[in-house]
Amino acid sequence: ILDYFVLPYAGDWNSDRSPQECYSPRVKLRCDLHLNGGSRKLILVPSSTETEEHLGLRLSAVLLFWAQDPIVGAGLKHPSLLGQEFLPDLVSFDETGAVKLWVECGKTALHKLKKLTRRYPQARILVHKPSPQDATRFRKELEARLDRHEAVEILAWPEGRFKEWMGALRENNEAYGESDERSLNLVLNDHPVAVDMLSF
Repeated sequence: ILDYFVLPYAGDWNSDRSPQECYSPRVKLRCDLHLNGGSRKLILVPSSTETEEHLGLRLSAVLLFWAQDPIVGAGLKHPSLLGQEFLPDLVSFDETGAVKLWVECGKTALHKLKKLTRRYPQARILVHKPSPQDATRFRKELEARLDRHEAVEILAWPEGRFKEWMGALRENNEAYGESDERSLNLVLNDHPVAVDMLSF
């Protein structure tokens, strides 16, 4: 069982309200996920500091990198993170216990990415964004201010699709389907989700 954080949706699938208007904080989500022939149960609890957008991105990142056996909520006491001042939104380790994938969701500080690319040169460092506009702006910032900007991947939801994703979340969630590192093809709470993420 993976512990994770996300907030539930309180409106309709095609609601015109923003995610901030649609969510009710401090409600625990229970997720029963069936992807790529495997199953996992997640208990998702909102933290006091995370935004709804950030939480929704974290959940989609878990599903995108399902095959990597992602760990969410990894603490600084994890052997591979000892001495690390940063916590990942999502992380995977190789057979030796070394970091092989580090995912940040939404807004991410450039100085954090600078340290991560130096500290884990062998790992994939990826930022997951809610829209192409956010991803484009962030890529320009990386190119202007980060020496090894090419070491950071950016994966974004296509225009308008992240709002649909947020709208599908409920207090009790079920998902069935398939995913890979670039796409989701599943049914979430009776709502079909077929999307190819965009790379920047």
